[in-house]
Amino acid sequence: MAVFVVGQTGKRLMPTTERKARVLLESGKAEVFCRNPFTIQLSYKTGGATQHLDMGVDTGSQHIGIAIVHGNKVLHEAEISLRRSMEKRKLMETRKEYRRGRRYRKVRYRHPKWRHHTVRRYLPDGYKKKGTLRHWKKMEANFASSREAGWIPPSLQSKVDHHIRWIRRFLNVLPKGTSLKIEVARFDMARMEDPNIHGEQYQRGPMYDYENLKAYVLARDGYKCQCCKAKAGSRRKDGTIVKMHMHHVDFKSQGASDNPANIASVCDACHTAANHKPGGKLYEWMVKHKKFKQGLRDATFMNILRPRIEGKFPKATFTYGNVTSARRKELLLDKSHANDAVAIALLMTEVEKVSFSRHVEYVQQVRRKKRSMHEATPRKGRKEKNRTAARSPKNTKESGGICLFDKVQMEGAGIGWVTGFASGACYIKDKTGEYVTSSQKYKQVPIGKLHVLHHCGSWVNGLLVPIGNGS
Repeated sequence: MAVFVVGQTGKRLMPTTERKARVLLESGKAEVFCRNPFTIQLSYKTGGATQHLDMGVDTGSQHIGIAIVHGNKVLHEAEISLRRSMEKRKLMETRKEYRRGRRYRKVRYRHPKWRHHTVRRYLPDGYKKKGTLRHWKKMEANFASSREAGWIPPSLQSKVDHHIRWIRRFLNVLPKGTSLKIEVARFDMARMEDPNIHGEQYQRGPMYDYENLKAYVLARDGYKCQCCKAKAGSRRKDGTIVKMHMHHVDFKSQGASDNPANIASVCDACHTAANHKPGGKLYEWMVKHKKFKQGLRDATFMNILRPRIEGKFPKATFTYGNVTSARRKELLLDKSHANDAVAIALLMTEVEKVSFSRHVEYVQQVRRKKRSMHEATPRKGRKEKNRTAARSPKNTKESGGICLFDKVQMEGAGIGWVTGFASGACYIKDKTGEYVTSSQKYKQVPIGKLHVLHHCGSWVNGLLVPIGNGS
């Protein structure tokens, strides 16, 4: 994993190795410029020669893959995990329950903000009424939308903003002239209606039409086998890797077309000759003309993201997931967000084989604290609800000055991140995802044995594997 370098005058230089960066920091010849991504700034004069780099970005609704490539050498790989959509949805539903329950309790009266004929609007600068400065003003209801053009829900807007911010974070520490290549969608939805649409990226042969169809079906099915629900790229108990096949429900031998509604993703263990014969599950699908849902929530987000990314980075090169998949297979890379970013960075190059850095850096977005002042329902073992307005350590996920996902060090042991709390103790995982314990019997570590290195905020970085689910 490369460390990014900024010169004494602020000029962006070529990345260096972890060892050289550590030597410069220990000798006082450099200082930390940025922690995310980790960047150092030199304190002495040096040359400003730089070389051409390629930056590939694999966008997604839940993950962002980023790779920095120099020639055929991968200097840096990172995977950023965003908070899950269903987690946000569950929190909003809980908030709705809190607000609805508050209306039936004996609490202070809040004037309604909306009525059939009038609406109360908040004016930031306020207005004078009877010599008093007021901010809420009653106005005539107008059914025309007051939202600005291009408005999207906050849950989607935050994901779009995170994509733009992370791309800029890396561009701000990379040498000037770095090529930016971005995958803006898993498949080209326009080509699902008109397969004759071709651009510069589709002139390599007819297999790109098949890759576009395959990317659509895999995205629709969630990259899972529709028979056994095995995840594409996962490893079975016998050590084999799950591979997906495009199965025609009505069978090609019966004249089935390549319409996506007639295709399902099936793993290699289920896509067998026995299952195609009477009594097999695939044969039963054909008899019943099985239909599959058109779940494309993530693809819809990508369609929202694409024009905003293109507007923010007009000089970048844009591509689709089906092109990325074909390029990744040419490079003989396993399926992952970081490897997809490598394939994107090497598009339109003659590189046939790449060499990698030591590991991939994982950056995970986490939820810092609860927003509720008290519990709506009592915890197990408690007979009375917590009706006080004070925040308890359980509610803030903080105890002894230690917050959730803080980077800590245990006495006589290694470094890890706090992943949960117990009574007077907490759970710690290291960068490989293993528990850091003080005894072989218990996973909990007493808080008194911990030293906080730094608070990670909303982003946890420096990992080798994800340490939690972001909740």
